[in-house]
Amino acid sequence: MSEAVIETFRNPSSYWLRQLEQDEPSAFNGIVEVRKYRVTVELIDEPDDVIRDRIQKLWDECDNHHQWQPLKAMAKKYGLELKHR
Repeated sequence: MSEAVIETFRNPSSYWLRQLEQDEPSAFNGIVEVRKYRVTVELIDEPDDVIRDRIQKLWDECDNHHQWQPLKAMAKKYGLELKHR
């Protein structure tokens, strides 16, 4: 397998990282895992205006009132006041 690099908006929480941890080689259900891999997680630094644009887009497209407060809270972290257009 060659090197694989992905970019994602999913936060690699400790749960997600623990799912990848495996201290010993294994063989189960036809899958033999004997090679080691190194996974590195790096936050991509981006300008705040790019992030504000993303938040605004999510707000503009959101039709689920359950998401309004979380979006407003995230917008506040970036100095953005959300308004429906």
